[in-house]
Amino acid sequence: MKIQWFKEINKKYRKLLLVGDVGGTNTNLGVAGEYNGKIDLLLEVVFESATVTHFTGCVKKTMEVARENHPNVAFDLCCISGAGPVKDNFCKLTNQNWVIDGNEIQETLGVRTLVINDFSAISFGLPLLNVDDPRQIQVLRRPNGTSPEPQGDLRAVVGAGTGLGVGFLAKMGDRWRAFPSEGGHMDFADFDEDTKGFKAWIMESIDLVPEYEMAISGMGIKNLFYYFLEKGVLDKADPVVMEVLKEADTNKPAVISKHAATHAGCRRVMTTFVKMFARLTSSIAAFLIPRGGFYLAGGISGKNLDFFTDDDLFVKTFECHCNPNILRVLQEIPLYVIKDYSISLYGAANAALSLMV
Repeated sequence: MKIQWFKEINKKYRKLLLVGDVGGTNTNLGVAGEYNGKIDLLLEVVFESATVTHFTGCVKKTMEVARENHPNVAFDLCCISGAGPVKDNFCKLTNQNWVIDGNEIQETLGVRTLVINDFSAISFGLPLLNVDDPRQIQVLRRPNGTSPEPQGDLRAVVGAGTGLGVGFLAKMGDRWRAFPSEGGHMDFADFDEDTKGFKAWIMESIDLVPEYEMAISGMGIKNLFYYFLEKGVLDKADPVVMEVLKEADTNKPAVISKHAATHAGCRRVMTTFVKMFARLTSSIAAFLIPRGGFYLAGGISGKNLDFFTDDDLFVKTFECHCNPNILRVLQEIPLYVIKDYSISLYGAANAALSLMV
């Protein structure tokens, strides 16, 4: 467990909220404060998701950490986002064997609780981001150096990490509404020889059409590595390949990306990954037309920006479309990479204030 205080709790905050972002790798919980329509993240407590056995206990521990510094603090609302489908305030996580039960949290801790999908939380966080702040956002500019101006209120987000998530957000009146999605589990579509072979390779092992999450995620990078290894693109006797093979599967993507700048095989894994990511983003963009901005979330894009921006690989692949009319639409959509990894906690707080007040 890791604890970090950002700001002290004081009387200026009109509401104090317990917030959470539960993913396959980390479970991030915290306390947020609202004043004059603004949201501050005050405290963050991080658990390794693999070590969690009872989630409500983690929320209780976060309350206890806050009360160590502020013994009499009371919480107005609780909003937890989870990586999985949500129904009846309950989330069965996609990449863990435990659950988030909002009704149990509410009954046990006495705080009104809402459970939402993790990409709904990220979606609710989008209006809080400043696209002109390089600490929060990396703008993916077009090859001529320009970026389209955001238009309208429809925004979309796709993010690759332990898994793959998709969400979108629209303004209705004076409030934002995020729409849940399991778009990361759509059928994977190949588009060149490498991805055609990769898709066939996965199908041989599962005897089903693969989903996008098997390609665009940490698992996807690992899968690409093994595919290229089996096809002879990577040499088992290569010291770098041997280093990757020695790592646990969860650590392989980081080692692959670390060597990709100087190792041709690892570079091919990462560039293929970026192209698949861009094609998926382009397909979602053609469906939603999010002229307010399309955001890339998740640790993989934020930590591997060079592979996205080198030779404008992501943007060029995103704009590769057979229909000139649709190409013009894609060229009008701003593309952003989220660099602020606290976005889900801010988004959970914004969701609570939007949906529970």
